[in-house]
Amino acid sequence: MYAFDLSYDPRDPVFDIGQVGEAWAGVGLSLQLFTTENVYGVDPARTAVTADGSRATITADGLSWAGQQRRSEGRIAGSVEAVADGTVHITVAAAHHEPIKAVKVVLRGLPAEALAAGWWQATSPAGARRRPGPFDPIRWRYPWPDDDPWPEWETRWACAGKGDGAHVCLSVRDPEVRATRLFVHSPPWAEGDTLVEVVWEESALRWGTEAAMPPVRVHLAPDRAGADSDWKAHRRALEGPFGLVPWEERTDVPAWFRDVDLIVNLHGQHWTGYVFNTFDRMIDALGFVTRTVSGERILAYLPGWEGRYYHAYPWYRPSDDLGGHDGFVRFVAAAHDLGVHVMPMFGMHGANAARYPDWERAAFRTRTDRMVTLVNKPDWDGDRSGEDDQVFLNPGEPGFRDHLTVQVASVVETYGVDGVFLDTSACWFNDPRHDLVEGYRALVGALRRRYPSLLVAGEGWYDALLGIFPVNQSWLGTDRVMEHPDLLTTYGRAVGHLSVGAPGPGSTGVHEGGFYPVPDPTAVVAGHVPTLAVVGDTLTRYAAETAAFLDHVARRRG
Repeated sequence: MYAFDLSYDPRDPVFDIGQVGEAWAGVGLSLQLFTTENVYGVDPARTAVTADGSRATITADGLSWAGQQRRSEGRIAGSVEAVADGTVHITVAAAHHEPIKAVKVVLRGLPAEALAAGWWQATSPAGARRRPGPFDPIRWRYPWPDDDPWPEWETRWACAGKGDGAHVCLSVRDPEVRATRLFVHSPPWAEGDTLVEVVWEESALRWGTEAAMPPVRVHLAPDRAGADSDWKAHRRALEGPFGLVPWEERTDVPAWFRDVDLIVNLHGQHWTGYVFNTFDRMIDALGFVTRTVSGERILAYLPGWEGRYYHAYPWYRPSDDLGGHDGFVRFVAAAHDLGVHVMPMFGMHGANAARYPDWERAAFRTRTDRMVTLVNKPDWDGDRSGEDDQVFLNPGEPGFRDHLTVQVASVVETYGVDGVFLDTSACWFNDPRHDLVEGYRALVGALRRRYPSLLVAGEGWYDALLGIFPVNQSWLGTDRVMEHPDLLTTYGRAVGHLSVGAPGPGSTGVHEGGFYPVPDPTAVVAGHVPTLAVVGDTLTRYAAETAAFLDHVARRRG
């Protein structure tokens, strides 16, 4: 896979950290800092290394850049401390006259047996291992996914190793949601060594001339049991900072959801105006579904209920093309008569710039605050090019957050829905003006104070979001058996995504995916709720397939 990288040897000095313990002999450490202008390493002529028992310190009173061709003023102080048998903490503090955005720790010489076995993380498919290859590095990013084969890094823990052999575990237990990246590669200039990089990025709200990286914990485990123990310690360490509460003790989960066996995605109106289901047809669909699965065990999720999907964002009222106010009133009443719970969809970020003139005030900005960050521009109309007016806004900005709160509250109070879904909540940006996660906490907190029994669900999840949203759509699917499913199952539940294919050819309804595979209801794993998508012909042309799907769901309950 193609990935951006330097095209030369940065010639960073490599410091042997073996003086902190015999297990670390031959393990090398290099340090880099990144400003808004450049990347810097340490100047070996102005660097001192001292050791005191279990602790070694690297102090550089001068920096280098451009592969040691140039020199710069600045300072990097790194420390390596053995905190337990086979475990070290690596910390880095840096200073520079240019604003500092990130710090990197580079390790080489880690146990070859473990690295050769391959890397995995908590949500990796069980038994799968990822090995970097030429022009194919491992690149995992927290908390926002990219296009790697395993793009997700839902929590900042990773491990290399397999079976009863040696394992290497990396953990960054940062109490804040700040960008962290793992990059593993063997560049040509490394002479066959595998370089393991951990890059930590400071919140853009705090960029300045100094930065201090939270500890990078490196644990050499003798076997899988030791790696599992390290994982559990990582997960428990996050509970306090992120407000993670065991599922059974959560007070933000309505009692009815604990009995839900099925999510029904009732697709409304596409961006182009195409109608999959009117509100009256949605009533018919629920009648069909409840013949097999009890209504009390169903949550009806409505994407595209507000008009042309995403085109109407961030304004939310029942689409006239689907039946308008009266049609939505009939639908909610009919659903409740069947025992079904109702959850319409809202955009956590999405907005049509033409519909929301004040969009620039809340639009995500680049980390340097020099321009708007434009993301998520699907091709809604099929011209094979992304649309031009879709922008993402930050609910950390008070004006937009207040707008969303009013929109959601109006629907809850007018129609008596049981839950609300906040789209794209797992997206994350290092916005220099407003902290995104704090914006989530403020918005969700305001809704829960007003409506204590309301389910507030999100799209996608990572560790910190499990403390805010008890239920999330899964970007990983509902059939993945994870290496450590307890990251999810201990604290939350996941449901099928908006884009799951409907019975038949797999239409994704209002989603931009077109056609995707239909989920296998027999493959749903613990902590996940099966999801059925309903589009225009699901219950006519593909009624038999739909009935078979529902029968599997009913038999899961027994």
